[in-house]
Amino acid sequence: MKNTILEILKMRAFLIAFGSSLGAVLLVFFIAALVASSGNETQIAKVFGEIPQFLPHMHLPADGHGAENNEDIIPPYHTFSPLTGLLIHEDYAARRPLAVVVNNIRQAHPQSGITSADVIYEVLAEGDVTRLIAIFQSYFPEKIGSVRSARDYFIDFAFNHDAVFVFHGASPSGHARIRSTGITNLDGGQLEGRVFWRDRNFPAWTGNTGQRSMEHSSYTGRERIESFTEEREMRMTLGENPAYGFVFGKLPEHTESLGDAKRVIVPFSRNYTRTFVFCEEYGHYLVENNAGPHLDAETQEQITVQNILVQHTRMNVIAGDAEGRRNVTTVGTGTGYLVTGGEHFAVRWGKTSHTSPTSWYFYDHTPLVLPAGRTWICVFQSGGDVQFE
Repeated sequence: MKNTILEILKMRAFLIAFGSSLGAVLLVFFIAALVASSGNETQIAKVFGEIPQFLPHMHLPADGHGAENNEDIIPPYHTFSPLTGLLIHEDYAARRPLAVVVNNIRQAHPQSGITSADVIYEVLAEGDVTRLIAIFQSYFPEKIGSVRSARDYFIDFAFNHDAVFVFHGASPSGHARIRSTGITNLDGGQLEGRVFWRDRNFPAWTGNTGQRSMEHSSYTGRERIESFTEEREMRMTLGENPAYGFVFGKLPEHTESLGDAKRVIVPFSRNYTRTFVFCEEYGHYLVENNAGPHLDAETQEQITVQNILVQHTRMNVIAGDAEGRRNVTTVGTGTGYLVTGGEHFAVRWGKTSHTSPTSWYFYDHTPLVLPAGRTWICVFQSGGDVQFE
């Protein structure tokens, strides 16, 4: 019976790749065959019913080959993502991630591609507005954005995962950090028309017939990025440092919960709050913003994550900066929270330099272990009041 359940789980992961009626039909026939052979419909139904429906997108390699070849129907998902701990196509497991600066101002919603991100960092930029640094490895979406300008501390998040940094323009300190660190990058300010394009229209399903302003209209995507990086012979193989990913598994038995976290409220600013709502049925968190469910422009799906990390750090508005930009401390040590499974736990973090990966620990200094799935990281003011309900 155990082997039968394992086969169902594997097949479910494989067929997520199709995202279509073909996948659904194949899955139905596959389960029916296993039921017939096992003679235990109740146990299979019970296990299958527990599989979360909010799984990260898993896709076939974008190599131009269709499903006309038998070997393409069930591709080799034989390894695990270093960023999610979930099955990933072997061609992608060592692929260098992208770290894309995604616009998060209200006028830029809904954003494209964000439901496919393995990890998302959220941090304040100027004023009351946060930006997202979305890390993609398992799947590079065909459209990502809108893409916005960089700040120096965004670049440190890309170095956490050995990612190619993708942005459109930068602050003076952002440009300085890019030059001083030599990070591999794609800048829409230089590559518009090649790697980046403009789209001022809102998706038809929103009913918004107006247009975005130009500053909120820059997009990029898989085809153009892959074409350009291949042409320039950029390194697109992930470095070997295991700290570029996370450790996945069951939380250690000695890990002490601080209490419930069925609803988590992160007040980034006076006018902007991030909310996560735990879904008991599937064990994931539904991501919300001020307007309600945080949706993807392309799929109309709400973002869901398995894990939330709150990284407490020092930040302050730069004195004399007319734009109200911030200094955000990313190097050093600090505390925070892990939120998963409806509970929250005390954690610590450390980063030795701007170019080194951040290390995470439980409060007793044992390495952090995450349940497999996507992770949202809130980089948040030390002393700020995160609410757990």
